[in-house]
Amino acid sequence: MSYITPDEIKSRVITFLAEHNSEYTEREIRYIERYATIILERPINHYIGDVLRQIYDEVGLLPEENNMYSGFVSLLEKNFNLDTNIVEVAGGVIPVLAKKIALKQSHGTITVYDPRLTFSSPQIPNLILKKQEFTKSTPLTNTNIIIGFMPCDATIQIIEAALANDIDFMVALCEGGPRTGYEWLETEEEWVDYIKYIAKLGLEKQKKGTLGVASLAQYGNPYPVIYSKKK
Repeated sequence: MSYITPDEIKSRVITFLAEHNSEYTEREIRYIERYATIILERPINHYIGDVLRQIYDEVGLLPEENNMYSGFVSLLEKNFNLDTNIVEVAGGVIPVLAKKIALKQSHGTITVYDPRLTFSSPQIPNLILKKQEFTKSTPLTNTNIIIGFMPCDATIQIIEAALANDIDFMVALCEGGPRTGYEWLETEEEWVDYIKYIAKLGLEKQKKGTLGVASLAQYGNPYPVIYSKKK
């Protein structure tokens, strides 16, 4: 991406925000307005809040070499066939990851769940947006892969759903710390280790393969990406 002035960056972000103001909380709006040009100070985008990082991608401000969404798609494509039916859980306000996958697919669909999804245009036929929460009762019939990009609290749901339905999974983990129901996991390391443990144990118990671990560190995400490796 060629150099863009701070004024142009702020203009793109604030224009997008004005058009989608109702999709964000007051706290998020204040954050976006205050840090609209933070990409100039923090090019490693892990340190940019997810709501702003998604806007940056949507308005063309994240270069491919520094775009962790594109990095995740590359990992997914390296380990699985994208031309199948994929479900993404906790896609955020803007389905930027699902859009990237949908545009690479020749066959199949990508269905993304999040109660805060923005229905944006242009419409992509194989991109299915579900503005609702993913739960244990969400059907996964005719689904081959379930994914999550830093879905935080939904991480365990994704792994359990994959194991219960005998489908592949890939999840980019996020920071740890106390979570509802898992307060005993006090640090990021404990959270990440626990997630890796239950995924590995589940795969081994069900004889569904082994746990793969990859990295998005070059894009600024210090947390691992875990995925199922079928035998």
